[in-house]
Formats: sequence, structure tokens, C-alpha cells
Amino acid sequence: MFDKSFTLKTANDVIKDVIIPNLTSGMAKEQAIALLSVLKNVDTNTIENTKPKEQLITLINQTVEEFLQAIRSDSRETSAFNWVEELDSALEEAVFIEDATDKWKQLNEIQCRLLRFLYKENAANRAIESRYIFPLRKRIREQLTIEMSLVR
Repeated sequence: MFDKSFTLKTANDVIKDVIIPNLTSGMAKEQAIALLSVLKNVDTNTIENTKPKEQLITLINQTVEEFLQAIRSDSRETSAFNWVEELDSALEEAVFIEDATDKWKQLNEIQCRLLRFLYKENAANRAIESRYIFPLRKRIREQLTIEMSLVR
């Protein structure tokens, strides 16, 4: 799932830096330069399809909220996690991010932090692994499968 502008800029750079210098025909060079103009116009005059990222945003948000709620309600299995509030605050801040790519990145980072915190807690309480880490890793794999299907 690549950003539209990034993809078009990469194509532009390859044409400029690799293809055009190796062309021997003047007409071929003119056509390649015209293609650069077309790609620039496509980037300028189109919008990115954010639906796949929005789907992932919803999925990641639900996953993190579910796990934080489970951790909060399961005080016998977990110590007093002050980091739960930290992640809650980060989730609340992420709600206000409007750009889909930035929001996806932020929520993905929050989810990774949750996993890191759980691994730290697991050192003191082995029940954390089966109760939280394995299910969270399974959910993350499902998200990665969705992301990989969008790239192909």
C-alpha cells in the first residue's frame, strides 16, 4: 500500500535518472519527457484512494481499544499498568489526525508500543504471553495480510 505521490515520484525519478540517460533516440527522449509531464499531472489532478487505509485504521483502533479494555478489567493478571493510560491518551490524540496515512502510522505505532509493553510485563508474569501477546500478534498478522494484499 504505497502512497500515490510517493509512487508517482519514484516513477518520475526512475525515468529521469535511469531511462532518459540511456535512450539514444531523440524521439524516445521526447516521449519520455512527455511521460514525465503526464505523471506530474496525474499526481496533481488526482486524489489518493484512502479506503484501504481507513479499513486498517478502524481495525487497528478496534484492536488496541479491545486489548486495553481487557487489560484494564483483568487486574488479577496484570500489575497496575500506568502505560495503559499513556496509550489511551495517544489513542485520543490520534482521533484528531485527519490525514489517513499519518493516522495509520500513528495507530500502528501505538499498537507496536502496546506489544512492547506487554513483552516487558511478560518478564514478571508469564500468563501475559498466552492471554495477551499471542492474540495480539495474531491480530497484527491479520492486519499485515490485508496490507500485503493491497500492495500486490
